[in-house]
Amino acid sequence: MIIVITGNGKGKTTSSIGQIVRALGHNQKVCLVQLFKGEDFYGEQKILTKLEGLDFFSFATKHPFCFRDITKEQTVEECKQAIDKLKEIIKNNKYNLIVLEEFNIAIRDNFIEEDLLIDIIKQLNEKSNIVVTGRGASQKLIDVADLVSEVKEIKHPYNKGVPAQEGIEF
Repeated sequence: MIIVITGNGKGKTTSSIGQIVRALGHNQKVCLVQLFKGEDFYGEQKILTKLEGLDFFSFATKHPFCFRDITKEQTVEECKQAIDKLKEIIKNNKYNLIVLEEFNIAIRDNFIEEDLLIDIIKQLNEKSNIVVTGRGASQKLIDVADLVSEVKEIKHPYNKGVPAQEGIEF
């Protein structure tokens, strides 16, 4: 099954982490490939890397629209490394669940070619499920997916100037 979790609200990563925990609870083998999130900063990274049965990979830890010390070209190259890892993961065929964190953003911002990612995830075998998260999922990816959830922001304290809180936003 191909699952897409998108939208402008908070909770896409939280939802995918829930899927990871659920799969691990059934002794399934899980892989998380994460983009644009520096390693060992986010709370979920600190705990997930300790869980048995989960393989965790982080690429393109900085997004050039947020950080001045990285170029779009560097980000494209780092996302290419993530795509190469994903090809290897799918070829090895050992995971029940593969989570591609923030890959929708990589497609939206032209760091990953949409058709390439879709072709790769279509190669999943019958035992594997894949979750693709991030804002701005493309219509093409939505059309290919079996299950799509949209997380909609209704209200967020950040809009009132409240800074991000450890344990809530990161």
